[in-house]
Amino acid sequence: MNTENVSSSRIGLAAFIAVAMLLQVRVVTAGLAEGYDAYVRGDYEIAYTELLAAARAGDVNASYYLGLLYWDGNGVERDVGMGVVWLSDAAVRGHTGAQLVVALAYDSGRELEQNFHLGAGWMIEAARGGNADAQYLLGTYYRDGRGVVQNYREAYAWTERSVTGDRSNAYFLDALLSLGAAREWGRGLPQDLVESYKWYAAAAGNSAGEVRIFDAAGRAMDALSTRMTGAQIVEAQRRASHL
Repeated sequence: MNTENVSSSRIGLAAFIAVAMLLQVRVVTAGLAEGYDAYVRGDYEIAYTELLAAARAGDVNASYYLGLLYWDGNGVERDVGMGVVWLSDAAVRGHTGAQLVVALAYDSGRELEQNFHLGAGWMIEAARGGNADAQYLLGTYYRDGRGVVQNYREAYAWTERSVTGDRSNAYFLDALLSLGAAREWGRGLPQDLVESYKWYAAAAGNSAGEVRIFDAAGRAMDALSTRMTGAQIVEAQRRASHL
């Protein structure tokens, strides 16, 4: 994602939602399928034409992808302000991908005026809607007290939720390491070395090609093993195999 600072795109949440609400919901057009296919294959000019028609007709997914086209300047002149308008239209109608983008825009302060509280609010919406990336990031917000009151139990719960559903999320391996560290040091739940080793073993076992994760998980397991019995390690490995 291009993170160029575009001052004209800095609009407040009220205006941001007000403009979005002007986009009337009508009927879904067939243009979404054609637009999405063109988007995936990188034919952005065709994608723009098809998605614009579908978005104007009220298709929430078309609004999301159209927002991304404006946001990145693909198939149309880059206009982050218009990207925000279309993404907000999708976000207020429950599109978790759009909610995640809006949350990150508020968090970074590059595309919208920085506001950690509003960013966390949108992140909560995306996480509650089942977006695994948002669930992991919301866990880090609670862990660090970013836009929310710091709460290690909530941090652990959202991080764990992010790895129990869609494993294609971008933070899956980092989430496993984070869960291992939380149980190792008793952050969010009582200290439990078996559970900690389980999460580290799961990270190592799923980290093919990810040297950073594999090495970090291996070091953590080596350190834990000096504090555990052989039976505990076997049990932890058994639990990891069932994840």
